[in-house]
Amino acid sequence: MTAITAAAPPLKLGFLSPHNPHDRSAFSGTAHFAAQALYDHPGISLHILGPHTPPRRMDRLLRRKARPVRADEIDVIGLDAILGLVASPLLDRIAQLHPGLPLLHVTDATPSFLREAYGWGIPSAVEHLETRVAAQADITVYSSGTMARRAPADLGLPTLAPAAIPFGINFETRPRNCPEKPPLDKINLLFVGLDWARKGGDVAVAALDQILASGREADLTIVGRCPERHRRHPNIRNVGFLNKARARDRACLVRLYREAHLLVLPSRGDCTPMVVAEAMAHGSPVLATDTGGIAAQIGGPGAGRVLPVHAPPSLWAETILELTADRDAYAMMAETAFDRAFDVFNWHEWADQIAGLARQAIQADAPAAIAATG
Repeated sequence: MTAITAAAPPLKLGFLSPHNPHDRSAFSGTAHFAAQALYDHPGISLHILGPHTPPRRMDRLLRRKARPVRADEIDVIGLDAILGLVASPLLDRIAQLHPGLPLLHVTDATPSFLREAYGWGIPSAVEHLETRVAAQADITVYSSGTMARRAPADLGLPTLAPAAIPFGINFETRPRNCPEKPPLDKINLLFVGLDWARKGGDVAVAALDQILASGREADLTIVGRCPERHRRHPNIRNVGFLNKARARDRACLVRLYREAHLLVLPSRGDCTPMVVAEAMAHGSPVLATDTGGIAAQIGGPGAGRVLPVHAPPSLWAETILELTADRDAYAMMAETAFDRAFDVFNWHEWADQIAGLARQAIQADAPAAIAATG
């Protein structure tokens, strides 16, 4: 007679973040989609921790700030583990208040990288806190292999072995097949970014001018901030900031991704910008700076290309012309970008791996818990 094995009960996982998971505009939508993927996972019973509530229109109109999450107000009774999404200060306090509770520290960058790439003046106390959280967490997860590999040295924890699980695409729906691109008679370039200087906006414009000077037709669409000096350029279209939490803005951004031949991102410093994955998910190859985890996101020359941080506009223009010179080669690159995004930047896959790591953390803590109560 075959023995029947009972299915494991759902893992009771607390979701802790300073970003409201009910708000699709918070943290570029990452908190919302991460929480939703965990909600949908059959092996997880998710509990949102803190005072987070769905945003109300009146709160936005009056610019009311949401009440901050306080670790000492978190109810952890009955939870098997807590996942902190970019929540280092909160996790640090939880570790002090509830020693022995399994913790998953999920983040995207180290303080050292943020200082180096973004030029942020990060105090040493923040670095010490991040090191302490990584040391106390049962599992540390970064959104890119690049960050996971540099974290042990950056944090001074040589035995730290972080996991690397890419975030998914922050759209409710995504194309099932690679969208058909417009003819390459005119190159459609797309630039998405709010920080014009750090994202290298002037490099993108200078590259456009050199392409036009070469005799090729091209347009550059800018999503985000565009300096006044470029707004009257005959080949530049500035659509301003698009909020993905609004249906009309979201539809506009999707259309721009689908119509773009290339996403151009000459960032001076970046981590794992979501726009890279979003563009690829709509069949747009990416030409970006080799900084942070961008090269790992693109995954090789088949889905786009990376250039050195200080590459001149002439090299950007030359590379754009090369990538769009052959219709068949370009079509293959667009398909490769789409396929990679479909396989790699997948919230369901992210949640599945998180569930496995959470159970691993609980099982590792079980002997200690038994010894403490025995």
